[in-house]
Amino acid sequence: MLHLHAALAERERKVISERTIAALAAAKARGQVLGNPRLADARAIANANHSAGADAFADSVAPAIREAQAAGAKTLRQIAAALNGRGIGTARGGKWEATTVANVLRRIG
Repeated sequence: MLHLHAALAERERKVISERTIAALAAAKARGQVLGNPRLADARAIANANHSAGADAFADSVAPAIREAQAAGAKTLRQIAAALNGRGIGTARGGKWEATTVANVLRRIG
């Protein structure tokens, strides 16, 4: 008897799951926005703030990068070595790598 109840409960869970998935798919097909719209707004604001901070950091290290290039640093690795040699940290305080320099150069154009 207990086994029968467990099997029926398991089947009911599966049916509920299938109905929920179908209902969400139908709502999405009707164009209804799913999820919390406030979270989407908060995410957009956070992304904008993050980009603004990254742009500001890139602008602050651009003169040092230009100086390294003027001093003869031609590759990304050479620029990274020059920045590390001058004790300039990355945005998070780490060591410069070629990829980090490339990302900053992409930001400053």
